[in-house]
Amino acid sequence: MELLLLLKGILIGLTVSAPVGPVAVLCLRRTLQIGAAYGYASAAGAVAADMIFGIIACFGVAAVAAVLTEYSTPLRLVGGFLLLGMGISSWRSQSGDMTDAGQAALMKSFGASFALTITNPMTIFAFTGLLAASDIVSHDMSLDATLTVILGILLGVGLWWGGLVGVGIGLRRWLGQRDFRWLHHLSGALLLLFGVVTLLSVLVV
Repeated sequence: MELLLLLKGILIGLTVSAPVGPVAVLCLRRTLQIGAAYGYASAAGAVAADMIFGIIACFGVAAVAAVLTEYSTPLRLVGGFLLLGMGISSWRSQSGDMTDAGQAALMKSFGASFALTITNPMTIFAFTGLLAASDIVSHDMSLDATLTVILGILLGVGLWWGGLVGVGIGLRRWLGQRDFRWLHHLSGALLLLFGVVTLLSVLVV
């Protein structure tokens, strides 16, 4: 039973994380231009935010979920403008290699991906929906069982983001010492696109 709960948690974590979005763009960009450590820092930010949503969903913290739901529009607006700012900054970058390496860059990588993920409250609905569909979290569920599901989600989320950074590492080795100026423009365009789509979705809804 515990193994089944763990496997279901892993599957849920993978499913929620898998859709390619702006955080994936950031992870790949940081990995390609600075190195694996910075890609993993970006991934850790996404994992931390995803786990906050996952824990809320697993424990059914209705009050927190209600607050996130109530303020979903301003949160998405913040996320949309963050994406626009990052996209413009990336597009306008003139350097082929990022020079802000170091501890500050690690924190920046973590903070950027965490901010983008946590300002997308739709993630909690994804977790809640998948947990309900899997029929593995109930009011009479033991604490140990709930923690097993949470561990599974952590493993699933970690596998996805770790694997994505691994892809970036492979691409970095294949590309070698090339001018990454094109990546600034590509990632900038994608971030701008995600930002515009996010803001339009707020206006439409």
